Amino acid sequence: MPKSLRQKLIEKGWQEAEIDRTLDILYSEEKQEKHARFAHFSSPIIYWAGLLVAIVGNLLISVVFIPFLMILNSVQLYIILGSMGAIFGAMFNLLLRDIEHIDAKHHVMAGVFIPSIALITIFVMVTLANRFNAIIKNPVQHNPYVLSVIYVLAFSAAYAWYKWNDLLEEKRHKAELAATRQSGEQQNGQLS
Repeated sequence: MPKSLRQKLIEKGWQEAEIDRTLDILYSEEKQEKHARFAHFSSPIIYWAGLLVAIVGNLLISVVFIPFLMILNSVQLYIILGSMGAIFGAMFNLLLRDIEHIDAKHHVMAGVFIPSIALITIFVMVTLANRFNAIIKNPVQHNPYVLSVIYVLAFSAAYAWYKWNDLLEEKRHKAELAATRQSGEQQNGQLS
C-alpha cells in the first residue's frame, strides 16, 4: 500500500507543525474549489481538442493506408486495419473517460460523431485507392463498405466495452443500494 503524504514527510524529518500547515494549504477548501473551477473550465477545452485530434488522426490513418490498400490482400488488410482501429479507438476512449466534467450528451455525441467521421474517411480512402489501382492497372480491389465497417467496429469496440461495463456497474450499484435499503427496513421492522 502506498505511503500517505504525511508518512513521507515524517520520514524526511519534517516537524508535525510543518506537516499540518503544509497539508492544510494543500487540501484547503480554497484549493479544492480552485481545482474544481479549473477542471470545470478546462474539461470542455480538452474534450474539443480531443475530438479534433481524433478527427485529424482518422484522416491521417486513412491517408497512410492508401499504399497498403493498393498492395495488400483482403485478409492482411482486415487484420491491420482492425488492429489500428482498435488501438486508435482505445486511445480515444481513454481520453473521453478521463475527462471528468463533461455530460452524457457529449459522451454520446463523441461516440456517434467520431465513428461516423472514421466511416466516411475510410470509405473515401478505399474508393480512392481502388481508383488509383484502376489507373495503374493493378488488379487489387477492395470493398470500401467492408473495410469501413471493420475499422469502425474495431474503433468503437473500446467505447462500447466501457459503456457496457458502466451500465453493468450502475445496475450492480442500484441492486446493492436496494438490498441495503431492504435490509435496513427489515431491521427497523424487527426493532419496532
